[in-house]
Amino acid sequence: MSAETWLAFCLFAFVSSITPGPNNTMMLASGVNFGLARSLPHMTGITVGFCLMIVLMGMGWARCSSATRCSTC
Repeated sequence: MSAETWLAFCLFAFVSSITPGPNNTMMLASGVNFGLARSLPHMTGITVGFCLMIVLMGMGWARCSSATRCSTC
């Protein structure tokens, strides 16, 4: 990997790690408007939904990988 590519990757990773995503922004607004106790179901839904998305994506990737067998995979 060239130095330019590595620098671009590091800059992107840094900026991505310090900017809030949509879920963080929604949770901030929910916490301010409704408080911690009433925001817990929202937080639980985000966490469960993200975990479910990761599991389903993994299952889909496994299915695609097993359907396309090649000698280098």
